[in-house]
Amino acid sequence: MKYFLKFLLVLPILFYACNGTQSQNSTNALPENKLSTDLINNPRSIDLNDSSANVLGTLKFDDTIHQFGIIKDGEIVECEFEMTNIGQKDIFINEAKTSCGCTVPSYPTAPIQPGQKETIKVKFDSKNKIGYNEKSIDVITNGNPSIYHLYIQAQVDK
Repeated sequence: MKYFLKFLLVLPILFYACNGTQSQNSTNALPENKLSTDLINNPRSIDLNDSSANVLGTLKFDDTIHQFGIIKDGEIVECEFEMTNIGQKDIFINEAKTSCGCTVPSYPTAPIQPGQKETIKVKFDSKNKIGYNEKSIDVITNGNPSIYHLYIQAQVDK
């Protein structure tokens, strides 16, 4: 009985608190100087099955893996990954992250327009990397998909 009375005393407080929150959210008025979140269009949050994803920029790489073969310890080798924007919007490459400091990518900073071809150049420093090496480069864009994975491979001998 004692718990029931406490429950009855707390119930109006809970009801009033929930009802007050609901009435605030039911008005569509925004505070002054605030934008509606409906205006935000983040391509990275688009469902891949969503038809609006088809109107974004999309990169198509000729190859995503480059094999250097057998190279000597200390040798610096370079390669290029060719790509084309096959989408309907400009692509911006925001960043290219590598799995190791021995791998350095350089990429275009200007927007890649639909139909335009570009290249990402990658340098690999094999110093003290004896044996088989596979390094990854993650290319981060505003397109669909937003991240592309490239790989270089080399066998480093003394």
